[in-house]
Amino acid sequence: MKQSQAEVQKRHQRLLELFNTHGSLQVSDVSKILNMSELTIRRDFDLLEKKGYIVRFHGGAKLASATTEMAPVFENKGSMNQTQKQQIAKVISQYIKDKDTVFLNAGTTTLEVIKCIKNMDITIITNNALACSALGDGSATLISTGGEYNNRNKSYTGALATNLMNRVFATVCVLGVNGITYNDGITTSAYLETMINEEMLKRCKGKKIVAADGSKVGRTFCFTSAEITDIDILVTDSSADPEELRKMREKGIEIVLAD
Repeated sequence: MKQSQAEVQKRHQRLLELFNTHGSLQVSDVSKILNMSELTIRRDFDLLEKKGYIVRFHGGAKLASATTEMAPVFENKGSMNQTQKQQIAKVISQYIKDKDTVFLNAGTTTLEVIKCIKNMDITIITNNALACSALGDGSATLISTGGEYNNRNKSYTGALATNLMNRVFATVCVLGVNGITYNDGITTSAYLETMINEEMLKRCKGKKIVAADGSKVGRTFCFTSAEITDIDILVTDSSADPEELRKMREKGIEIVLAD
């Protein structure tokens, strides 16, 4: 039976997580771990090699480069650069007006944005599984995409999530990212997250904003969500690499330093 794109993407994400943990893997071992045929795993390895993520050798493969990173789990991210994230969220809230429909993806920074805009007369559409707790008794209308729950990122992904967004046009889109560079654009460590991010950008009729504290600027992760020119504004802080910011400005991106 032919597998869906989402199933293949999920398997590739799992493979890259295994590579990140072990460095190198044998086809036979991965076949047993994922309960898939060795032929399927070899095909997966071939595709990941073509994309530059791994390097094949006889009977297996290894991670191609230390420059592609894996993001920390949500619980660890929550305590990282918290003050900067709160400042970034306050700045982003100024771009959101009453009656807006706002796309927000999953992440700790976008969770802070929800806290800042929760009492506005707006509609928030998000795949952030913790959005309800952040909204609390706020008056904003919240629509959760639903979908397959990702415990690592506290997010919803998959066909159910993207199908809902296919029915909506937003006036503002705010994306949290794992990494952003002038050359590689917006990147993430989670394959299925790219589908959500791409859909949010495509269905947004207004400002497309990236929320990224300075530690994320200049870093590249495995999967590309968008080119740098697909966004309008980057809100970050003064710890961000100034050369990266300069080159982003040259590409027409508005840079706002929250501090």
